Formats: sequence, structure tokens, C-alpha cells
Amino acid sequence: MLDKIKTKWQNWREKWTVDHTIDVVVDVTLLLIDVIMSPVLIVVRLVRYVIGDWITDKIKSGIKIAVHWWEKRSKPVRRLLAILFFILLPFILILVWFSNEIVTLYFEYNWND
Repeated sequence: MLDKIKTKWQNWREKWTVDHTIDVVVDVTLLLIDVIMSPVLIVVRLVRYVIGDWITDKIKSGIKIAVHWWEKRSKPVRRLLAILFFILLPFILILVWFSNEIVTLYFEYNWND
């Protein structure tokens, strides 16, 4: 048991560098300054950080799933999918832009913004 703890401690010590120490000290200092200056801001920043990481992870996993699905297809099917994607992409972008313009016009007309 003691040897296991000792080896884990040694492994951790080998991985821990001066750069890690500086990063932790600076992060803790900034965190303390934020808490002292404004406790509400630190909560908002932490929530934003967690949600931002969650959204980023979901986007990355979605792209990975799509790429792995695409890789499993045969070569002719992959070519067909790529051609369809590049043909449909401009129309999708135009549709998104047009929808955005309609929503903007609606809010400008109704709320005079």
C-alpha cells in the first residue's frame, strides 16, 4: 500500500514542472483577486467557462462522429456525399442568411430597434 502511494507520488512529481506551478499560482492569484473584487463575476466566469467547454466538446464530438461515419463509406459514396455537400452548402448558407434577415426585419419592425 505504501509503495503504491510512493510510486504515484513519484509519478506525479515527475510530471509536475515549473510551468505547471507558475500556471497554478497565477490562476489561483487571479481567482482570489476576482473573488475579492467581485464575487458575482467569478461565478459568471466559471459558469461561462464550463458551458463553453461543454459546447466545444459537443461540437468536436459531432464533427468526429460525422467524419468517422464518412470514413466508413465506400469511395464512390464518399465522393457523392462530398459533391452533394459542396453543392448544397451555398444554398444552406443563403437560407441561413435569409432567415437571419427576416428575423432582424421582424424585430426592427415590431420594436423599432
